[in-house]
Amino acid sequence: MIDLKKANVRWNKDDYVPRKVSDFESKPAAGEPREIADTFLKDNKDTLKISCQLSDLRYEKISRSLGGCAVLYQQHFEGTPIHGGWVAVHIDNKNQVFLVKNDTVPIDKLRTRVKAKKAAALPENEIETTVQNFIKGHGTLNTEIEKEKVIYPLKGNLQSAWKVKFGTENPAASWILFIDMATAQIIEERDVLRKLNGKGKVFKPNPVVALNRDDLNDKNDLDQPEFNAAYKTVTLKELDNSGNLKGPYVDLTSTKNYAKAPDGKFMYTRGDKHFEEVMVYYHLDTTQRYIQSLGFSGDKGILNRPIKANAHGIPDDNSYYDPSPKKKDLTFGDGNVDDAEDGDIILHEYGHAIQDAIVSGFGQSAEGSAMGEGFGDYMAGTRFSDYKKGDRKLRVGEWDAKGYGPGEQCLRRLDSSKHYPEDMENECHVDGEIWSACLWKVRKLLGRKKADTVILESHFYLNQYADFKDGAEAIIMAEKNIYGGKKTSGLTKIFKDRGIL
Repeated sequence: MIDLKKANVRWNKDDYVPRKVSDFESKPAAGEPREIADTFLKDNKDTLKISCQLSDLRYEKISRSLGGCAVLYQQHFEGTPIHGGWVAVHIDNKNQVFLVKNDTVPIDKLRTRVKAKKAAALPENEIETTVQNFIKGHGTLNTEIEKEKVIYPLKGNLQSAWKVKFGTENPAASWILFIDMATAQIIEERDVLRKLNGKGKVFKPNPVVALNRDDLNDKNDLDQPEFNAAYKTVTLKELDNSGNLKGPYVDLTSTKNYAKAPDGKFMYTRGDKHFEEVMVYYHLDTTQRYIQSLGFSGDKGILNRPIKANAHGIPDDNSYYDPSPKKKDLTFGDGNVDDAEDGDIILHEYGHAIQDAIVSGFGQSAEGSAMGEGFGDYMAGTRFSDYKKGDRKLRVGEWDAKGYGPGEQCLRRLDSSKHYPEDMENECHVDGEIWSACLWKVRKLLGRKKADTVILESHFYLNQYADFKDGAEAIIMAEKNIYGGKKTSGLTKIFKDRGIL
């Protein structure tokens, strides 16, 4: 059994339950991951203060990564899943349990606060009316509607509710609604669409960087002679012979009037609308292949499927990843500088897709949302650093920023001096600079490939509501699991200096 006195423990302050336990010694165990996790929970149920029956912790899945795997269990009460009621047992490659996350709800609370309300549940058609009325006021439905019964914790209360997920367009959004079963009232609504407000780059990664010039202007996609030196001829790998920009990891056929070239030659310049499609395909495809080169391939792959992308999806100066049911795709806007002309913007949005592929619904806390924006900026920075000179290595979205005026240098930077928590402004892109600055220091400490590997791996140790501290601890754990913990003190210092640990 684990000894909490000798472990690193984060407590649930409301119920005084250990919600995350790490840095404990466990012996290598024999068997498959689920067998190991089942035995671990049986032996440590009381220590972890799990008050429900283990039979109410229903096995969900095994999530594999370079450092091992996580065995996930969903808590149920009388057959109904509890939203956020998860247990995750993390096992390294030596079959040692090194981390357990316990977000179970005490059984006494469930018995007193939920059971009486279940009897008052309204017919499902009244819930459907609430959903349809909501959609009418929030755009046009453009996905299927997914529904499930859950027990939803809200400000210390537990309510029987419907969890409803769907996507809309005009305006674009990806909604999660929690609807009270007894009243058909919406308890909470969330738009989990990941958006970026106007910025863009292209080429390798954009003309500002490629030409090392700050005096360039978009001029409404005009082909200008000064751009000629910025174009690079690249290989578009593994097109599917359909004549479209469609391959094993990217699919551009949702773009209106999408490019077609039966001979596989997509040779356009920025005056042609197909140019942005080529840039999206190339930058996403090469990034996915880079991720696989780090070891995240096969059953350990991250988003190694064809992600649909619309290079000219909206006229706005905005782009987003849409995690709605049956979508999971990318949309780029054409306002000011076309967003898909900027490689930084393309990879920023891909960063959101990567996080959602590892942890479905990632970023539902304020700090988690900021981590998403910071990670997206880091993705752009680390991938394109070799193409950038001097201070440009620390800038994100230089070409896109020109759409806001000739004096705009970039969208954001990777070397912010902001300190947590006093510099938090409760705006995810602004607060994300705190996180991206930490990640950039991790990169300086570990080197590019090790940092990229550790940062990707760390996401497997997080959940939907992770905060900065969770993220910092996950990075330290990931480095320990993959590289032996040689940089633990250095990593800890990065996050302590920033105020996170």
